[in-house]
Order: sequence, then C-alpha cells, then structure tokens
Amino acid sequence: MEVSMSDVYQEGNYLDACDDEPEQFVVQGTLEGWAHLANCKGYAKLFFGKTAERPQARVRREFKAHSLCVTCAVKPNCRSFARNNHEYGFWGDENEESRHEAGFTLSSPIGVRITPIIL
Repeated sequence: MEVSMSDVYQEGNYLDACDDEPEQFVVQGTLEGWAHLANCKGYAKLFFGKTAERPQARVRREFKAHSLCVTCAVKPNCRSFARNNHEYGFWGDENEESRHEAGFTLSSPIGVRITPIIL
C-alpha cells in the first residue's frame, strides 16, 4: 500500500462523519526512490497545518518549511508528486494555493483563496 506524506500527519480526524466508505485515489508516481533523501524528513508538522490554523501561523509555518525546501535535492520530484496527486500541505516549496494558481487544482479546494474579479 502506497502512503503519501500527508498520511504521516495524523493529529486530527479529517474524515467527515457522513462518509461511510473511504474515497478511492489513484496515486500517480511514488515516494520510493526520493522521499528518503528529502530535507523535510521528520518535520511533518511544518508541512501540514493544524485544523483551523490562523493565517499568521500558516505564514510562519510555511516560511520554516520553505527554508528546508530551498536547498532540497528532491524538490522537483516532491513538487511533481504533489501536483499530480492533488496533495494538501506544503510540498516541493509550494502550498495548496500556489499549486492551484499553477493550474493544479485540488479535489476539494478547502482554504484556497480565489481573487475576486473586479469589473
């Protein structure tokens, strides 16, 4: 069974109480071969926010995550994995909003800020 990095962060119960069956996902790519080389290994809390995280806390957390991603040798692999699998969290020096703006939408875009069109 393939496990994504977002599965590592298990602090909260993110399943909706109404879900009777888990959703089926098709994972594109794999973490094998590169994830063990990532600078973020052991720092999952920096890359996945808590439920109801305040915007200021998110900025601080993502800045710390960014400091690990900047010099990471596997950043392209990580970014590609997150984009192709619609991952949540901070992957490959990108958060959900950055991936959304790059055209890689989330399955359920919770927390994605859409800039209003002003006419």
